[in-house]
Amino acid sequence: MKPQHLCETEKELTRRTAALIIQAAWQAASKQGHCTIALAGGNSPRPLYRMISGGLPPDLFTRLNLPLPAAVPHGEATVSLPWRQCIFFWGDERCVPPDDARSNYRMADEELFCGKNPEELTMFRMHGESSPPEAGAEAYEAELRQLFINEKKGSDSSYPVFDLILLGLGPDGHTASLFPDNPAALAETEQWVQAVRAPDMEPKVMRLTLSLPVLNHAETVVFYSPGKEKAALAASIERGERPDLPAGMVKALKGRVVWLYPHP
Repeated sequence: MKPQHLCETEKELTRRTAALIIQAAWQAASKQGHCTIALAGGNSPRPLYRMISGGLPPDLFTRLNLPLPAAVPHGEATVSLPWRQCIFFWGDERCVPPDDARSNYRMADEELFCGKNPEELTMFRMHGESSPPEAGAEAYEAELRQLFINEKKGSDSSYPVFDLILLGLGPDGHTASLFPDNPAALAETEQWVQAVRAPDMEPKVMRLTLSLPVLNHAETVVFYSPGKEKAALAASIERGERPDLPAGMVKALKGRVVWLYPHP
């Protein structure tokens, strides 16, 4: 995969990421009738979600050398996700109520789903408010196992295969809620969803997270890392120089990993 960090400004980076996500979603929906998407949390994706929600002008795909999704109705003023065919999940969640300002669900609800008809949306949020958090992880995994049972027919994978997983990059190299100082969580192979201890960074609350093998079985993983301060780290991980970091352990065994970050 050639480096994708060809954008000089954050707006250009966000546009390219939004276009790639929209294109991948339409491609999956056209192929199988739906698209399974696991969302990233934190604050970095806010402008990205806002842009996807509002849609992109069709000619932007041409300018970015990306084919316009063939299934998009002709004459549309903007192109966004095939909302009715998307099934939304979360890659991780903070152990807080869904209306808490720190909630990844709340952030997506404010930016990505804002103004959308609830009848058009199919989503399965992680219940970070569960007590104990392990119960929330078990419940989410049970939900995933039920939802993906038909997806696995004819497959040799013992993990769910998401069409698209969006990930961010922390300054310490963490992604989702898989942190470098928690080797046990990184080594987990049985659980699809884990409850992990609070990291040594804000917000210092326990988290629920998809496990590394689940990330690695996705069809497409998109790392969206805006901000010049992490560009050098992102570049080194993309080049394979930091396999010790959680983000460097994401390999997409049968799919693709796309890195998007500013030019270092």
